[in-house]
Amino acid sequence: MPTSIAGGHLVFGLSAAHSDASMKTFATLALAVVVNQAAWAQTLPTRKAGLWEVSIRPEGAADTAVLKVLQCTDRATDALTLMSIAPGQENCGKPGVARLKEKGHRIRTACHVHEQRVDTVMELKGDLMSRYEGRLETRYPSMVSQTPPPKVFEGRWLGECRAGMRPGDMLLPNGVTVNVVDDRRRAEERQDHHDHKGHKH
Repeated sequence: MPTSIAGGHLVFGLSAAHSDASMKTFATLALAVVVNQAAWAQTLPTRKAGLWEVSIRPEGAADTAVLKVLQCTDRATDALTLMSIAPGQENCGKPGVARLKEKGHRIRTACHVHEQRVDTVMELKGDLMSRYEGRLETRYPSMVSQTPPPKVFEGRWLGECRAGMRPGDMLLPNGVTVNVVDDRRRAEERQDHHDHKGHKH
């Protein structure tokens, strides 16, 4: 059964054409991370710089449902790339981070997408310098019926970023590369333009 990532959601049973369209939609995942990067970078745990492979699947699903992305990161971009597997990270407040007893972190974000609140809880366990695993749960308080199933993920450090890759680059399963930093900058420019336009007299 074809599987793809669309806007941070795992999508199953798509035709090849729809799968490609949904994979393109995944490029908006980075666009959704419109946050104060500096504040997040100071708050969130930081992974080792370099190339990370992140495997994602619905909790309880078979290994055949796994999707993998490659993330090139450094200290300046990791706050964005770390959270990029979570949907709806747009217009967020400062994240809450708590230490877990078993060498890990629990990250909570409260964001708004099209005036709809999105609550996310991400748990990380392991070594952020080499290999970690975690669980991701997303809730839409105003749309409970559309709440996606929890996801589990695993990240492992592969080494230096590939030639030609820049920090913030994500290589998607279909071979398309997006950059969360560039997308965030463009999103902020559009938001600034919208805000200024809305305040014209």
